[in-house]
Amino acid sequence: MACRPSARSGMALILTLSAIVLAGGLALLLQARAVALARTEKTELRRERLRVAAAEAAREALWTLAADEDLNVDHPGEDWALPRASDREDGVSTFAVIEDAGRFYNWNNLAVSNRASRTPVNILVDLMTFCGDFSPLVRVEALADYLDADDEGTYESAFYRRRTPPWSPPNRLLWAPAELLRVHEFSPELFRPRDRTRSDELFNGDLASCAVVVPAAILEPVPVNVNTAGREVLMGLTGLEQEAAVRTLLALRQVKPFESLSMMFMASPELAAALEGSIGTSSVFFRVRARASLDGQSRTVMAWVRREASGDIRILQWLEGEG
Repeated sequence: MACRPSARSGMALILTLSAIVLAGGLALLLQARAVALARTEKTELRRERLRVAAAEAAREALWTLAADEDLNVDHPGEDWALPRASDREDGVSTFAVIEDAGRFYNWNNLAVSNRASRTPVNILVDLMTFCGDFSPLVRVEALADYLDADDEGTYESAFYRRRTPPWSPPNRLLWAPAELLRVHEFSPELFRPRDRTRSDELFNGDLASCAVVVPAAILEPVPVNVNTAGREVLMGLTGLEQEAAVRTLLALRQVKPFESLSMMFMASPELAAALEGSIGTSSVFFRVRARASLDGQSRTVMAWVRREASGDIRILQWLEGEG
């Protein structure tokens, strides 16, 4: 039976309305996709702005370090050691700070020292004890086996091959703090901040604030800076019997930084003898941390650098991240 004109026109109207609805839905979908794409692009552009701003903040801090005229003395009152905060015209806030590696004890020192007295094993055992770890010897021995080039020791390849899954230690210097967690009996709990009840308590230190991995190929231990190292680090170097001398040293450097080791020898000959070969009055390695923030988003930079005898700065490691 043939369709009447009214039926045909009604069907055409339905098809037309359906096409309009589909076209409208498609337009809304395309618009939503465009908005999402624009939002993603805006987020990426902001992330890139923050990345560049954080890198610029780190480089500006390093320029201050490179401008240091006296390379024989490094202390907390120097321009490069002061935190740098800035609110830029584009709304980005930046912050940067430089720390000298000499305020810490380098974990890698354990692999490169041949001292007969106050060896890195002695120093690390005492340092970890002053940071509240009262059974550090196994950990220190395991780290020594992890770093040394030979396969002779309790915690060498044969020990780790019995683990699940089995693996072998690298027998080289550490390049990142996370590697410490692969060493026998090392755990994140060792590096968590501790509540300080009294600043003068002997065993109240924070291990994360006292020891660090300097990512550099070294042939001899990185010296501790007598002008910036904390009490626990200095006590680790000297041992408990030098507590009074360490307190005297800390008081003296508050008045004036040590410009030479001879000044410290005159102030405390016994302490100087205990520290000989382990300390200096300046630093070679430095760590810069920088952050750029805007509207709840942040990008960060963490870089390790070496300052050459000429004052030139050489970047050893450059890491970027979020948050």
